[in-house]
Amino acid sequence: MHRAISEAKDVNAYKHLLRVLGDYCKKFVATGVDELLTQAIDKGKSVIPSDKLALSIISDLLKNESVGAAVQALLNMRFSDLPIELRPVYKDGIKCRCAMWTADDVVGDKVRNLLRFDKDAKKGKWTDIDGKPVELVDMMKEEEK
Repeated sequence: MHRAISEAKDVNAYKHLLRVLGDYCKKFVATGVDELLTQAIDKGKSVIPSDKLALSIISDLLKNESVGAAVQALLNMRFSDLPIELRPVYKDGIKCRCAMWTADDVVGDKVRNLLRFDKDAKKGKWTDIDGKPVELVDMMKEEEK
């Protein structure tokens, strides 16, 4: 049952991504985003990561009232610029650091790295800057304490 709920979130985020990219392509022609839309349609929902936080980040940015702002955030926003409750943070000794997203040995710090228009997004993971896996601090859980 837990898997069905996760899949439903993946599908909803994927549908929302298609709507936002489609609207952007109508309003702003010849930007190259139409290629991303075509790739997203061809790849299906595999462009969306299955990681809970990654999915929350994408879903939250897609909710922006401005289609242009949503696409710009998806393509250009760094993890360190996200609101604190969505920021991927891990503890490194006594310090907290912003995590990176690593997929296919490519370490990235932008939301764009979560979306894999060319490959399977499900293979990514949160890492440090060197690509070593990290355990994220649940910022929502920390706030409730």
